[in-house]
Amino acid sequence: MTHIPDPVILREYDIRGTYGHNLFDADATWLGERFGSYLYKNNGRKVVICRDGRKSSPLLHQALSKALLESGLCVIDIGVGSTPMSYFAGHELNADATLMITGSHNPKDDNGIKITLDNKPFFAEQIQNLLDEPVAKNSGGHYEEQAEYVFKHYVSRLLQRHEFKKPLKIAWDTGNGAAGPVVEALSKALPFHKHILLYTDVNCDFPNHHPDPSLTENLQDLIKAVKDNHCDIGFAFDGDGDRVGVVSSCGRIIAGDELVGIISKAILQEVPGGTIIADVKCSNHTFDAIKAAGGNPVMGRTGHSWIKHAMTKHQAIFAGEMSGHMFFKHSYYGFDDGLYAAIFLINYIQNLQGGFSDLVAALPVACSTPEIRLPCSDQEKIQKVDALKKKLIIAGKKFSTIDGVRVEEAFGWWLVRASNTQNALIIRAEGNTPNDLKIMIDQMKEFGFNLDGIFKRDADQAF
Repeated sequence: MTHIPDPVILREYDIRGTYGHNLFDADATWLGERFGSYLYKNNGRKVVICRDGRKSSPLLHQALSKALLESGLCVIDIGVGSTPMSYFAGHELNADATLMITGSHNPKDDNGIKITLDNKPFFAEQIQNLLDEPVAKNSGGHYEEQAEYVFKHYVSRLLQRHEFKKPLKIAWDTGNGAAGPVVEALSKALPFHKHILLYTDVNCDFPNHHPDPSLTENLQDLIKAVKDNHCDIGFAFDGDGDRVGVVSSCGRIIAGDELVGIISKAILQEVPGGTIIADVKCSNHTFDAIKAAGGNPVMGRTGHSWIKHAMTKHQAIFAGEMSGHMFFKHSYYGFDDGLYAAIFLINYIQNLQGGFSDLVAALPVACSTPEIRLPCSDQEKIQKVDALKKKLIIAGKKFSTIDGVRVEEAFGWWLVRASNTQNALIIRAEGNTPNDLKIMIDQMKEFGFNLDGIFKRDADQAF
């Protein structure tokens, strides 16, 4: 009997579910058979496979590898590593495709598979079309192990542009995720800086805190380490290392959209007039900062696959998301890499006359909410966004549908969009002043999105 995956695991960007509940080894076999057949049919022969440190990853890896081999492919195993390392291997080894087994920032029992084809995201309709892909067994499949080679060259590539100017004290927190071994190697390769390492051992139980730097509670140990050790900067990473969180020397968390603005300014010094993409969740301050630095800002759809697609379309030199995904094209490959972002910032702040905290102190104050996630089923979240669009049209509101609904007013904006990675609605609002923010939140309430009890702040507080 042919296995049919639970439709809920066929996500927008990848295969993703809860292992033992709606994600099974049979799903990895299903994917390997169909993607392998598709790749072989289109003259692809070489595929990179990598996995994170989750408990279910070795089992999914075994099932996926077996199916790919039976499809007639050369399977290059690079072992346990980060998602950016798997992307790098695709380029370095001239592979036709990469498959990364990871649950990213999701709960520890979740897992999934991210796919690239010809170093581009394989997503959306491409994933859905695999349901109709015929399975073909082909001869010639063979296995290669390239973990040590790829790891060594990935670390070397991260450091390619690094030039020592002045010693820094840097705190690193990988949250027991897949980025840990790379951070350990980087700290050894940068002995002229002092490094404070937190939780760099890969542990599937994430015993210290969950590896999701977008949540304040997961950055408390990093903040303490930065303050206690008088560090210049601190970095945190998600479970598969493609996102970065940043903390300044005084323990201030740098919001993802603030980070996009900071990096954009640095890059535009190298590539004046370049196009930079920021996702729909970013502050107006971000787009203003890009423009003020001489760049061409473009608002893009949230999601690493969509961002990469938009970068190609607009020939962007850089892109960034509120969530901490940073995509460097001017000096790198264009994929999201939290570790490359960290090295880039280390280089940048070494050249600043003042410290990183001085740069942060000069940032405009944003009167905005954090990213709010409202639990909502997959079907219901789409229905709610569609219903909101109809209400806004009737009310004569100006809004963008780049991704969900972003309502624009002269004094601020608010956003409601369906998450593509979780059963949730993503909500955010911003005002030009604290009172404007209150008006935005009240307006959301009028259209059926009440944040009472979820987001409690004083009206005169800036966020």
